[in-house]
Amino acid sequence: MRTVLRAFGLLICLVPVFITSAVAEATFSFDATPGKLPKTVVPRQYRIRLHPDTQALTTTGTVEAELDVLKPVTEVVFNALELEISKVTLDGSAPAAVTPHPESQTVSVTSGRILEPGKHRLQIDFRGRIGRQPVGLYAEKYRVGGVEKQMLGTQMEPTDARRVFPCWDEPVFRAKFGLTVVVPRGEVAVSNMPVESERPGTEGRREVTFADTPPMASYLVVLCMGELEQLTGEVDGVKLGIWTTAGKRSQAAYAMEATRKIVHDYNEYFGVKYPLPKLDQIAVPGGFGGAMENWGGITYNEKNLLFDPATSSQETRERIFIIVAHEIAHQWFGNLVTMAWWDNLWLNEGFASWMETKCTDRNNPEWQVWLRANAGKESAMNLDARRATHPIQQTVRTESQAMDAFDEITYLKGQGFIRMLESYLGEEVFRKGIRIYMARHAYGSTTTADLWAALEEASGKPVAAIAGGWTTRPGFPLVTVSSRDSGGRTEVTLRQERFLVGNPAPPGEPWQIPLSVGRADRAPEARALLFEKASGSVSLSVPPGAPLKINLGNAGFYRGAYSPELAKAQAAVFPNLAAEDRVNLLCDAWALVEAGRGDVGAFLDLVAALGPEETSFVIWDTVIHDLGILNRMEKGKSGQPAFERWARERLKVPLQRLGWTPKPGESSNDALLRAALITSLGTLGDPGVVAEARERFARFLKDPSTLPPDLRTPVCLIVGRHADAATWEQLRSLARATDSTEERDR
Repeated sequence: MRTVLRAFGLLICLVPVFITSAVAEATFSFDATPGKLPKTVVPRQYRIRLHPDTQALTTTGTVEAELDVLKPVTEVVFNALELEISKVTLDGSAPAAVTPHPESQTVSVTSGRILEPGKHRLQIDFRGRIGRQPVGLYAEKYRVGGVEKQMLGTQMEPTDARRVFPCWDEPVFRAKFGLTVVVPRGEVAVSNMPVESERPGTEGRREVTFADTPPMASYLVVLCMGELEQLTGEVDGVKLGIWTTAGKRSQAAYAMEATRKIVHDYNEYFGVKYPLPKLDQIAVPGGFGGAMENWGGITYNEKNLLFDPATSSQETRERIFIIVAHEIAHQWFGNLVTMAWWDNLWLNEGFASWMETKCTDRNNPEWQVWLRANAGKESAMNLDARRATHPIQQTVRTESQAMDAFDEITYLKGQGFIRMLESYLGEEVFRKGIRIYMARHAYGSTTTADLWAALEEASGKPVAAIAGGWTTRPGFPLVTVSSRDSGGRTEVTLRQERFLVGNPAPPGEPWQIPLSVGRADRAPEARALLFEKASGSVSLSVPPGAPLKINLGNAGFYRGAYSPELAKAQAAVFPNLAAEDRVNLLCDAWALVEAGRGDVGAFLDLVAALGPEETSFVIWDTVIHDLGILNRMEKGKSGQPAFERWARERLKVPLQRLGWTPKPGESSNDALLRAALITSLGTLGDPGVVAEARERFARFLKDPSTLPPDLRTPVCLIVGRHADAATWEQLRSLARATDSTEERDR
């Protein structure tokens, strides 16, 4: 979508507004990067030896750090947390003092002499702990055939490498890591790089040494150890491995297929090929949540990586592809190029969230993932419409604040803004800017300003000035739209303000909004403009009374509110609009209800307009979510039974079309829609659905193959919700008996 005003011949009464906050951040400077550690001493290379004791849950280890002293100093300061340091040498000699500072999670080594600029060597002997929670180096228990096992894993992000070994544990301190680990008999170890050598150790153990990593941040170091087996593959010259606990290697086949597609896709998109010789992915059972993008050794909760065709649902298939796409995107955006400090975390997470959706859509267009991504955008907008929200880019001063930055604003508002920016600049121009950014900053650190500079170079547009209002300020705009006849044309009046739930927002600086406007029923003819003022008007060559709409295609991160005349015209053509615009109108109408600025009846009228011809999972899922909120608000009130009957009648219509039994060759949309409708109707207490779920569960207990994977979660949920004591015990026994994390969660 082109967005230069003159290209459309629009008559626009808008005056530019210069947003001072937009250019407040500077491009990367090592000395100006925040952090607790002095910038006078820089690690260039670590040699780390770890000897984990998996019975005592302790480690012993040694770190040799090759240092580059940039200015004369008398002390060296690094990070360490819950480590017992037993010996330190600096350039081969004992220092004058070694002083821990628990409050800042640092240790200072006083040399007793001036360390001149140049190369120096620090060696540290230490003891550490292996935790039970996924922080630093941790032990994860799991069961195989009723026998309890244990594996080790690491979770270093954001600031927990310092729990495993002494280091400069701030992302701007990139260094090479060489790791040697003592491995028990019968176990394997996986780290960022391939195994370089092995030699026998004592008591049947062996020492495994991995090749040195490229210069990288400490939070990307990974170590996993246990009784693991590997599925291997290759793509574009990169060796691929997926590691699982014993007996689950076959369930890695789908993730391997996805990985080949994703790595090849990213090699093409970024213009820089995946830079390491191998990419391992490790499935961790149990308590480790989500996934972590360690360079060359990504870790996952196994339910996010393993797919069993006999028991896994379409939802699981799609989740695996999306999460793998997210973590592999980080191998470039986050690992190859790393944000200098945690206030720019959104550079990692917002971009990877956007890229996961873009890549998944390119490889699986039938899933309609951009349409489905609206749910994530709505979740972020929900939070961002509160006064307690924060900007995408927020100040981070402490370790706990760094951890708090991993939230939906960082991930999903970040994704939403990037999508809007790409739509404004154009896909090819945006990719050109990303390629400039990757090539210019490979193996280096950046700030958001470096990304804006690359995109400005590629596009010739004032990206930094536009972006500043979206990334450095909280909230987002509501655009109010009205229209009038202007001599056969239509003059559209636009007004923007901050959208807040509860109290109205005080007047503030306008956003620079990449905005589309046009006929709702002719979205491809939309006009685009940069709306930069609190109010303005646009003259369109459409007849008066046409069903006008903004945010056509739903790529914008803003709300729309329409005059009664425009809302009536939209409702008249609502079933015929593109799915993106139907869901956008539904979500904006509901958001105005939540904010106390809209009529719930108008929202329910849109829901009632959805008839048998509405087949979109995303549309119905949006409706189900909002009806669920209304039903909870009605709980215990006299009107709840009537509301539930009304809601059940709406949702039965699409379920009658689909039926309970999956059809051969049906779309993923239908599989997901069936599951969502059954779940919602069961939650609303529909007698027929509850009875059918109970009957199918009884058959499942006798023969699991009778219940298709896509129906197992809805059936278990409904049966559990309406369970007696005996049924509850049956569900609990099923959970205890399975070795599958996915089945246990179900």
